[in-house]
Amino acid sequence: MKKILVPVDFSEVSTYAVQFAIELADKFNAEITLLNSIQFDLYSEQELSSKTGVRTIVKDVKTAVFEKMDLFAKQFNSKREIHKEVNGVNLVTAVKDLVEEQGFDLVVIGTTGVSGLSEMIIGSNTERIVRHTPCPVISVPSQVNLQSIKKVLVPLDLRELRSRFLTQIANLQDTLKCELEFTWVTDASFSARNEERLGKELSRIFKEHHIDNYRIFIVNNISPEEGLFLEARESQADMIAMATHARRGISHWLSGSITEDTVNHIDIPVWTFKIDKSEKIISLII
Repeated sequence: MKKILVPVDFSEVSTYAVQFAIELADKFNAEITLLNSIQFDLYSEQELSSKTGVRTIVKDVKTAVFEKMDLFAKQFNSKREIHKEVNGVNLVTAVKDLVEEQGFDLVVIGTTGVSGLSEMIIGSNTERIVRHTPCPVISVPSQVNLQSIKKVLVPLDLRELRSRFLTQIANLQDTLKCELEFTWVTDASFSARNEERLGKELSRIFKEHHIDNYRIFIVNNISPEEGLFLEARESQADMIAMATHARRGISHWLSGSITEDTVNHIDIPVWTFKIDKSEKIISLII
């Protein structure tokens, strides 16, 4: 991990995200860049008589935002240099473009959930960043430190199991030195024999991906979302790590609304990774 991007809107949850990102950066000697996105409609203000006037206003606003970012960064008293970016496009596009252009390894973003608040980094913005950013994203809803993350719940969709996701999970485990709790939520009743076969097959696959220190759980629940949330509470997980698709409205349960609901309603950090739909799905022999 060499480069971490943190979108900020100067809110309390932005502070939590930056604090967490600094811990990661200190551990891996990584660069941190703060991003604030401001978006203008050049034709929305009738009193602006020319594009030149608009450009002057944009420049002044960016200067003011940079000054605010300097003050915001100083509160962390970090010895590490913190870079700043102010972008004139919408937040989701700004994050995606910066990740692709500058090769960021991780995005850490604060989220307040869907509470009706007016902060920039809420609800749909966070969920869209999760779905469209081509690197892992950690959503941080509250103050958390790196050492406190001991158990990570990893929901599995056995119809969408891919090697690159498991490689990323192995990297996450190496980063956090944590226990993994792989959880499959299904409405089907499994016999003890089938559960044993599934466990052995998954163990074989996890070994191939250098994953250790884990447990496997099969949770029976009609609602995958409800099953996931219940298991997160009962297991006292410190983080959830899940795959997501870059699309909405499909039937697979680890996409669209499930990702959105998890990011917006779980009060622990959520690590997400956009899967590559063109990658071959791992076939399970059970």
